[in-house]
Amino acid sequence: MAPGLPNRVRQLRETRGLSQAALCAAVGVSRQSVHAIESGRALPAVDVALRLARALECSVEDVFGDAESEPRLTAESVGDARPGRVSLSYIAGRWLSYSLSRDSVARSADAIAVPATSGRVEVELLRSTADARENLVLMGCAPALGLLADRLNARPGPGRCLWFTQSSTGALGALDRQQTHLAGVHLMDSKTGEANLPDVRRLGSTRSLVLITLASWEVGLLTARGNPKAISKVEQLGRKGLRLVVRESGSGARRLFDQELARAGLPKALAHDAAIQASGQMEVAQAIALGAADAGVATRDAALAFDLGFVPLTQERYDLVVARDDLTDSRLVRLFEVMSSASFRRELAVLGYDVQQCGGRVAEVQAA
Repeated sequence: MAPGLPNRVRQLRETRGLSQAALCAAVGVSRQSVHAIESGRALPAVDVALRLARALECSVEDVFGDAESEPRLTAESVGDARPGRVSLSYIAGRWLSYSLSRDSVARSADAIAVPATSGRVEVELLRSTADARENLVLMGCAPALGLLADRLNARPGPGRCLWFTQSSTGALGALDRQQTHLAGVHLMDSKTGEANLPDVRRLGSTRSLVLITLASWEVGLLTARGNPKAISKVEQLGRKGLRLVVRESGSGARRLFDQELARAGLPKALAHDAAIQASGQMEVAQAIALGAADAGVATRDAALAFDLGFVPLTQERYDLVVARDDLTDSRLVRLFEVMSSASFRRELAVLGYDVQQCGGRVAEVQAA
């Protein structure tokens, strides 16, 4: 057994309802020693390993065996409780499982899930619980979140940053249910003209939440390369035979599209009856690039990625929402350090983002 080998001390301790202090007392070692063993930074001597196993009521192999023999866990499923490859996180004292499908197909899994009871899955671990416990979850629809996760994962440190594409309202709901650490939002309030803050207030969270700006971006009409349909304004979207791709309800792009249709005097049915519904900015662009749709509302970086035409509509601020108490979490500290770095800001600027307010704290919403 080599130093740093994953073990199941913390998992077994918590399963048996033991505090770290209680385990230290039972084994006769310091709290610092147990913490170092649980995190995989220290290798216990043989006598300590035997005492740990005795205190945890299992064999040494059960505690320090090969990671391939990790026990199964029962986790709360976020989204579909489907069998197959999943990522894991540990938030608010429980394990969460996220299905790896569609845009997550290239991400390596933490476990394989087998359906258990309603809303829950049983997972066979592919990584140690010590590693999976450190995963940081980020939800939102901005492609920049993928870049942020990639840069953070390139840095040394425990766990991984997992980005899951989600609408703004979906991400806020997940944050309220403590199924993600951060929620990316771009929601313009039609009554006040204020970005994001009204929706965060309406959430009525029992935790105090902080809004931190990632960047601002241009949102507009995406058209096929060269704009063969000569689309220059929203009013033209009512033309007969024009095929539209729209974002799902709850997304910032869909809210903007509905507002623009109303301003242009066009029926809401145009969005409802659209040929394609997409679940992300890049899916809108891809549908147009493949010739499946003629126009849709998305961001400039999506147009750039697929070399599409772009008709600007408005500028929006994209914020990250996080629980105030989580701001001292070392994983979030690292994430905001990466977000504020000059190299990350330069890359976003090349993609058409306005990074002048990147890292700025917009507001704090007190707990309800």
